[in-house]
This record gives sequence, C-alpha cells and structure tokens, in this order.
Amino acid sequence: MAKVSLGMKSHPLSREENGVEFEIHANDGAKIGELVVSKGGVRWKPKGQHDHFFADWKKFNKIMSDAGLKKK
Repeated sequence: MAKVSLGMKSHPLSREENGVEFEIHANDGAKIGELVVSKGGVRWKPKGQHDHFFADWKKFNKIMSDAGLKKK
C-alpha cells in the first residue's frame, strides 16, 4: 500500500487553475503522475506526458462506479 500524507489549510476551489494538486508516487517512490482536484472535476496527467485527462464529477462518479473496487 502506498504511503499517503497530506497537510493543508482551507483551499477554495473556484476554478480548475486553482485546484488542489497532488503528485502521485508508486510504492517504490517512482512518480506515476499528477492529479488536480477542482470545483469542476479531476484532471490526471501521467508522468512524462504533456496532455492530461479530465473528468467532470458526473463522469468521475461513473468511472469509479464502473471500474473502482467496491469496499465497505
């Protein structure tokens, strides 16, 4: 399981450019990509790629419901 830690204060989400940015690393410490969470949805940019993938919150819900692992 990857180690996750976060320390932050209140951050208003008004536009995608003001989203909260996360740098995502694998268990071995290698960078996987960058995730930006904004008012409009989420943006994923894999390591080494210029372009990103965007999903609004409805699309993100569908992606997770269809492909995510259900946990209790």
